[in-house]
Order: sequence, then structure tokens, then C-alpha cells
Amino acid sequence: MDHVTLLVRRAVLDDVPRLARINVDTWRHAYAGMVPSAYLDGLDVHDFENRWRDRVTKDWPGVAAWVVEVDGLVAGYASVGPYRPQQDCDPDEDSQRCGELYALYTHPDLQGRGAGGAVHGAALTWLLEQGMRRAALWVLRDNEASRRWYADRGWRPDGTTSQWDDAEVLLVEVRLLRDLGSRSPPPPRLGGAAR
Repeated sequence: MDHVTLLVRRAVLDDVPRLARINVDTWRHAYAGMVPSAYLDGLDVHDFENRWRDRVTKDWPGVAAWVVEVDGLVAGYASVGPYRPQQDCDPDEDSQRCGELYALYTHPDLQGRGAGGAVHGAALTWLLEQGMRRAALWVLRDNEASRRWYADRGWRPDGTTSQWDDAEVLLVEVRLLRDLGSRSPPPPRLGGAAR
């Protein structure tokens, strides 16, 4: 692998067009064959720009978005914050001191250069600094490449599933959990049977 320079930093307004492009291109690449092609073809860069502009200009307590640059070009991002239970989860589970990796994407043209790992590490470190002791994320069950990538970084499924229906079909998501490396005793595990 050629030597690359990685820089991880917080997302800023100037990043918005690039982040929107990363979203659209990565979705079309990663979810081809899993998400209906009509849905992927209909993704609109301008819609993602509006979402990103909102994320970087408004105050979202406890939420952060990080970008990673590869040789000066924004290659990917991670967004994190407090855990958000899905509609299919046990309503009584204890999610105190649990953060969530909301999203992590690296542009398909820049994958394999360490960008994803760098922004992943920064995002989880930030969650730990916010007092979180565990983290969760949701990934499409059929997204085997992403599940392997997360498994290599210590994420494990807990058997909890949810259904995502934004793409006009029901797609099953699985929840992955990870300790954040605290020396203090971990909080109770998120629990409940899979639904």
C-alpha cells in the first residue's frame, strides 16, 4: 500500500458537498443488490446536502460528526451520539451510558487506505470521553462486508433485530455492540430477545 496521509477532524460547513457525495456514492456501491435499485437511483445529492448542512450548523447535544481526509481529500465520515432504541427493541432495556455509531462511510474510490479505521477510532474515543461505556450500531443483516469489517474491530451481534422500511421494502437490520475500553465496570448489557 502506498503511503497516505490521514487527518481526522470534526465536520465543518465546507465539507457539506463532499459529504453528500460520499453518502450517495457509498450507498449505491455498498447496498447494490440489497436495496432496490430504484431507491438507490433516486438518491438526491441535494437532499443529503440539506441534511449535512443541518447537522453541521445546528447544535445537537451529545452528537458529533467526524471526517477523515486522505491526502487532503475528505474520504469518509462517522457520526455518533447517544443510543437511539429502534422500534423493535425491548422498551425496558437499559441503554444508559451507551452511545451509538449512527453512520460510518468511506467513499468507494478511497476504501482500503485506513480512512475508515481512523475515523472509527476517533468517533469511539469521543464517545468514551462523553462518558459512554458501550456503543451500538445497526447494520443491514445482508451487508456481509460491513459486518465483517465491524467484527474485525470488536463489534458483536447481540441477537436484536429491527426492520428498516424506508426503501419501500422491509430490510432486516442487526444490532452490533462493543465495549469502549473503559477500566470501570461496564453498565448492564443492552438486552431483550430478538424481535
